[in-house]
Amino acid sequence: MDVKRKSGISDGESLQTDQEVQIDGKEFKFNSKLADAIKHFIYSKKKQSEVAQKIKISSESLIIFLGSIHSYNINELWTTKNILELWDVARELENPCLLRSSEKKVGEILSDENFETIYKKANLYQSHVLWKTRSFLQRFFCSPNCNMSRTRIFTYEDFSYFLNEGILNAGSDDILLRSIFEWAEHNETQDQNNGIHKADGEEQEQSLKRKMDVETSSQEDDPPEGTSSKLSKLLRAASYGTATLECLQDLSEHHLCKKDPEAKLIISKVLNYKLDRNTHGYWPPCVSSLFCKDYRHVAVVADQDQISVLYVYSDMWVRLPKCPLHTQITNVTVFDNELYVISSAGFESLIFVFRNNKWEFVTDLPGRNFIVISKGNLIYFIDGTSSSVKCVSPRETPVLYSEIKFPDMMRNPESALDFDRSILIFCSTDSDERSTVFCLDVPEHKWTDVGSLEGSAKNLAGFRNETNYFILQRDGSISQVLRKQDESIEFTLLKRLWSIQSSLRGAFIYSDALYIFSNTPIECSSLCGILGVFWNVVYWHGEQDASKFVECFLPFETLRFAEKLHTPSCYLLLGSESW
Repeated sequence: MDVKRKSGISDGESLQTDQEVQIDGKEFKFNSKLADAIKHFIYSKKKQSEVAQKIKISSESLIIFLGSIHSYNINELWTTKNILELWDVARELENPCLLRSSEKKVGEILSDENFETIYKKANLYQSHVLWKTRSFLQRFFCSPNCNMSRTRIFTYEDFSYFLNEGILNAGSDDILLRSIFEWAEHNETQDQNNGIHKADGEEQEQSLKRKMDVETSSQEDDPPEGTSSKLSKLLRAASYGTATLECLQDLSEHHLCKKDPEAKLIISKVLNYKLDRNTHGYWPPCVSSLFCKDYRHVAVVADQDQISVLYVYSDMWVRLPKCPLHTQITNVTVFDNELYVISSAGFESLIFVFRNNKWEFVTDLPGRNFIVISKGNLIYFIDGTSSSVKCVSPRETPVLYSEIKFPDMMRNPESALDFDRSILIFCSTDSDERSTVFCLDVPEHKWTDVGSLEGSAKNLAGFRNETNYFILQRDGSISQVLRKQDESIEFTLLKRLWSIQSSLRGAFIYSDALYIFSNTPIECSSLCGILGVFWNVVYWHGEQDASKFVECFLPFETLRFAEKLHTPSCYLLLGSESW
């Protein structure tokens, strides 16, 4: 039997098959240097007359030959090409001891230069050498700013493992995300051959298939998992904390995203989240080291003419400096990571921003008692009196605003939720048992009638985690807000936290806890967490009628010198109930 093999080396480095060697009765061709070494090993202790023309050796003797690296390393005999040739022979002979010896030798020569060749062959053979290559990769990717181009040859299983374990030290999330798309492109061009060229020989492939067990064979009968599906799973496992808007925008327009709607949706969600965070203060549980050092995560609520701030972790309240022009604060919002307040002054409203430890006047608006939402580049003031949405652009000088008229069927807006790329507006009807919901897409400013919601729209609070959106109604019902593939929006009831009517002022999730502020006290025994959403509830209530309750970051120096509220007072009675 004459067997000719390739070792996964490029054509320029392919082995020259000059001489035949017979191993256990089977004929193999080796390059002259390796064949001469085997011949010298066999006949070195025999007389010249006993030397045969054809080189013959047993598997047992070949094992000894493999262990003779110190004696037979003349003229660089133990090169990657030669070792892989002997590994191929061991696979053909199906001798466990010879295979174990050759794989041990392959593991010993593993280096930066030959890693790709050995990794591909080890995956083809599903060899024990794989654990050596993975160990090598772990050391390689622990080094700072390692070369991520190596990831393109990974198997899906290895890439997924390294992502989930956080082993890949790419230097930035931009580099890591781009390497995922490079991997997907590489696999697409390889036509599902897992990095091994089809020219490696059909006989070698058939030998591998014969060794697969029943479970693996049954899996092959199923349709192969496409690159797009694997791409989506890798994107879900990736980190996006330091990913830039420019990188995410580029990837959202990648040709693979156009082919894979699921991958496109993942990138789009992250992009929307980043835009939301940068424009109106939504931050994930893991904030940057900058904010951990110089800023503090707080909750803000206003009553009458003062702003109160809660240190989220210490349950301590402080007062921000008072603005002499504040007569009755009706609302607060966060835009560009700055705190804005809306103060009523007769038939108009004054807008102020807290900047450099003082209040600065922004603009005035006709009307009062708005529902306020910051979204994208604008602050939206939903005005039921004029049946319009006033859009204010605080970045402009002078500050500009425009109006969007309500659709004909929209009346009595009560609450609003910043949802994905839209603003959901909840309106009351003649019955507290049902509310109507309208959707305003941003920035297109297109209206959609979403339908109805069970329960009252009054005092409704919206909140979110990194990936999902929720509403909390005043009867304690928590529902998840979902956008389906047909673009319709549905509300899925998850749990009811209490059974009385509560005058909610706001809610948000931070560090697996749901923070709620209301003007109504609640029995603590009625509150509990929701698996997968939050596990702890922190419920604050005040007797005075408060404004909207929002989360934001404020400079530590500002809070450090703020007036502390050591004990509750009749002016603002605060209490905490958490478990």
